[in-house]
Amino acid sequence: MKVGYTEFSFGYAFTENLIRSSPTAPVGAPVFPNLIQEGMSGFDIRINFPGAPLFLQYKLPELMRRGTAFEIANWSCPGLSLPFFRIAMMRRDISRQHELLIELESRYPANVYYAAPGLENIRDFDRAYNSAAVARRSVFFSPTDIGSLPDDKNHSLAYKPGLSVGYFFSEPKPINARSFEQLSGILNTTFEQHRFHDLQIAAREMREDVLDLASPAMRQAEEQITERMRSRRRPGRDDATRSPEEEQTLIDVVVAREIARVDMGIDLLVAQPRSLF
Repeated sequence: MKVGYTEFSFGYAFTENLIRSSPTAPVGAPVFPNLIQEGMSGFDIRINFPGAPLFLQYKLPELMRRGTAFEIANWSCPGLSLPFFRIAMMRRDISRQHELLIELESRYPANVYYAAPGLENIRDFDRAYNSAAVARRSVFFSPTDIGSLPDDKNHSLAYKPGLSVGYFFSEPKPINARSFEQLSGILNTTFEQHRFHDLQIAAREMREDVLDLASPAMRQAEEQITERMRSRRRPGRDDATRSPEEEQTLIDVVVAREIARVDMGIDLLVAQPRSLF
């Protein structure tokens, strides 16, 4: 059964809700207070603060309501009951996306996830969006937990909000299912890592790592992308006081985000600790 909203709508609502859920607009979310956005004031990010990347692959599920669903009819999956959600994995012979996510996670442990909604229909989606709760009503899965796809056949992941595991198929393999609150806690610990203490260094590393995993055509287009991102920058209230190094940090982030989005279908967010504000 279709949920009634699109993957694009889910991804947009997820990121927009992170901003809008902040008590101090426009920057803010419980642990993502400086989500990178192009807008009236440039980019909402503090250069001299720690910053850690979060790579998300949004997945749109189908809602399973019937007992004929193979997860229920053919297998024993403790805790999985009707209704539940099922997301389809990108087939290995069609795309290298899953393997790229695993490679990216090897470079950024605990920072790469599939994100899937726990909203059954468009009415639930609209209510969650209006209350800035789409991210909080999502479930997160580590590509590495899933592991490499065993063959070129269709594979899927079944999950139910509130259940601590999902099940990877064609045969059920339990996969940790993280809530938004758990993800928040994990990200808070990443700020303690030395590599994320200096956003200027972290941004350069993000750009280099994303470019290293990108297609040859995208790597060749890096300079054109950089110039396009520079031209799209809107003057912000802090621009006059930014140093060339700070400006380069912003460009590194948005170029990395653009390459990840266009070439891999991955959304790149930057988290910064709220306690410093």
